[in-house]
Amino acid sequence: MTAKNYLGDIIGGSIMLRDSRLIAQLLLQHPDDKAWEHAIVEENLLQKNSTHSAKRMAATARKRLESMPDDFLSDLLNAPDDLAKQMLMLAILCQSPVLMDFMLTEVADARRMYREAMRNDDWADFFSSRQRVITGLDQYSESSVQKMGSNVFKVLVDVGYLESARNKRLKNIYILPEIREWSVRLNCSKAYEAMEAAR
Repeated sequence: MTAKNYLGDIIGGSIMLRDSRLIAQLLLQHPDDKAWEHAIVEENLLQKNSTHSAKRMAATARKRLESMPDDFLSDLLNAPDDLAKQMLMLAILCQSPVLMDFMLTEVADARRMYREAMRNDDWADFFSSRQRVITGLDQYSESSVQKMGSNVFKVLVDVGYLESARNKRLKNIYILPEIREWSVRLNCSKAYEAMEAAR
């Protein structure tokens, strides 16, 4: 696996519930490049202050969602927030195996050892260990690695695994049954395993 495939677009941001739902709605229209550009830039669908921000956030959400079937996108639009967040985590896990790895190892280990919270060093130590296995990970700058780690912790906060990005206190979470069903339908069962192992 290449570093690019391993990381996916985790550097692009966290769950982005509102933005992701808007992008899901747009993707259901199967827009061509011109229609996409019109919606994101001219109509400012995501209501961002700059074109650059709008394009970046839209691209991140698109990468995570465009491989999902239409019924997943439709369910995402209609799901309660708790389910929608877990669905978005599932999409990120399928697209960014690095998050899956982190949850299966670092977060799951913290649970097994009855630690109250994750540590700031957990991400750095994890990433360093993966650099010895995944070719190309050592090419990323320290600031990029820190940004990825920040987004990983934000995802865990957004979905309810951690209390806050500041204290990183572990919380109990119930994985909704729809997530298991979707993980099977998406042929991404390991993502569900990661979500269960880390809870």
